[in-house]
Amino acid sequence: MNLTEAILRKGKTLYEDDDYILLWTKFFGLSILALTSYFVYVKAKHSLLKLNGREKAYLMSVSFYLTKQHGVSPRAVLDDTYLFKDFAQAIANRGSETYQNYFKEPSKDKAKHYAVQSGRRYSKKAKK
Repeated sequence: MNLTEAILRKGKTLYEDDDYILLWTKFFGLSILALTSYFVYVKAKHSLLKLNGREKAYLMSVSFYLTKQHGVSPRAVLDDTYLFKDFAQAIANRGSETYQNYFKEPSKDKAKHYAVQSGRRYSKKAKK
């Protein structure tokens, strides 16, 4: 079994479609964010791409703003937005214009965009 097969077998899937799998792995069984690794598997190329620190931080930041500032539930992030699909597509195209465009927007603004997709336009705090 090679490394790709091992990660695909042991990793926890966050998102999967016909083109990509976004998954994460624990470090020695510990779910400590700083030690957790994230990967995108590109099915057409049979290629496993490990997220670098900047990419991982961006995904975590967008997720944080979506859930905490905009009140989008984790289930709604999965079901009602294209966050993980767009993210996986950007990672699969590292170095391309798609990748550059995805990461040039601040994570707070990106979260607002996905909150609108989910039907949540304003945060609970903003309504008060």
